[in-house]
Amino acid sequence: VKPVVTNMVHTDVWEGPCRFNVVTVAQETENVKAHYARWAAEVKEGKHAFGPAAEILAPQLVLFDEAFVLPPAQMLPLDQENANIDVFYVNPSGASFAAAEIARRYNKPVVVRGLSCRTVDVAAYARSRGDEVLVAADNTELRSLMSLLQARTAYRETRVLFPTNRGFPAVASLTGVTDLRHLEQKYGVSVIMVGLKTLAEEMERTLEDKDRAAKAGREADALVRGAAHSYLDRQYVVRSLLFKHAVESLMNDFACNAFTIECFEFCASRLPEKWKISPCLIHTLFKDAGYASSCEGDMGALLATRLLLSVSGKSSHMGNMFQGPDNSVRINHSAPGLRMNGFEQPPLAYKLGRFVQSGWGTKAVVDFMRNGEKTVTVARLHPTADKLLAMRGTLTGSAGWEGDNLGCSVEAIIKPAESGRGDLFIRRQTEYGNHLSWVYGDYSSQLVELGRLLGIEVEIIA
Repeated sequence: VKPVVTNMVHTDVWEGPCRFNVVTVAQETENVKAHYARWAAEVKEGKHAFGPAAEILAPQLVLFDEAFVLPPAQMLPLDQENANIDVFYVNPSGASFAAAEIARRYNKPVVVRGLSCRTVDVAAYARSRGDEVLVAADNTELRSLMSLLQARTAYRETRVLFPTNRGFPAVASLTGVTDLRHLEQKYGVSVIMVGLKTLAEEMERTLEDKDRAAKAGREADALVRGAAHSYLDRQYVVRSLLFKHAVESLMNDFACNAFTIECFEFCASRLPEKWKISPCLIHTLFKDAGYASSCEGDMGALLATRLLLSVSGKSSHMGNMFQGPDNSVRINHSAPGLRMNGFEQPPLAYKLGRFVQSGWGTKAVVDFMRNGEKTVTVARLHPTADKLLAMRGTLTGSAGWEGDNLGCSVEAIIKPAESGRGDLFIRRQTEYGNHLSWVYGDYSSQLVELGRLLGIEVEIIA
């Protein structure tokens, strides 16, 4: 965030309809610089509540005169720093035009604070020209807006690693987003497909790497120690972590920050059986670290996860939808987050389960009802990528904690918070698709605002 004060210093002294309180040019210059110094000090002292989403750059003063043109010499510092700026935070003193011209010149959002004649003037004019000027009424709105802008940036910079020989659509997730050109052109989201041969070669290198094996062993020991119980041998936990290391290596190679894999295609390749892994644990650990990750090559679930991780600051659970008892919505997959109370908060209590009968396929198992929070937000992106279905819900039950359950077995049972009618939500899924992602807490209003910033229509059912 680049803080900027725009202001005016006249070239001479006269009175008129825009000047009723005349001082000398020297005094006016001194007054403008003093005003800027006070404002810059407030910014540096934290009196403008940007919140943790924003890195604050050094403030800048931009001066103009009665010609009402931004001089090139005044704009040069911003030109030079532009590549490092995501958002301009402007105090539009002197006249309205300067803040609007900054938005137009750099094609980046300008944020102004306070509801006033000047701020609404700047915002309305800029928006009428297709530029983005956002008004925060106060510090509370400023902090929220910066968080949402950071979430938008994270969404636009999502770059998904997808190991596949088949591509889209996934055989059991047909309604994932498949128009990748539209996804990248409108939202900046890109998908990097690599063949399963590339994944296999990286996994074989990882299995032969003693340093990676030692690291995976330490990580496995920590996971086993933290578990309430483990239903599988340590060696299979290590194997799943080595798979994670291999995927992370490819993500680094291809500059990716999100991951999906098509479970059916991957299973048919026999590679999971060869390596004694399932993808479940990797989804859990990636989401716990703040990276979007989804089962079954489902981009609709992955991008909904990206939005939920950003607005909540929490990990998520993803799963298949089933209509449950008492008109509820059941969400079942063995891909829960552990940091579902917050990335910096202690993990939920968990067990380590096995996916297959012969004992391998590490997965995390949690009992969602053991958590104090029962309000939840559920979401899924439309196949066009232009709409989001969300539910403000109440967690009413969970399943999968007790016993040595195979396959996808970690389940949340959720009902819309007000109507209690899960069928209303499920019927809308006939337009949006199957897999659902959810987090603890009510973030429906944040999703609506973030959707507005992204150009995604958000439909809330409660």
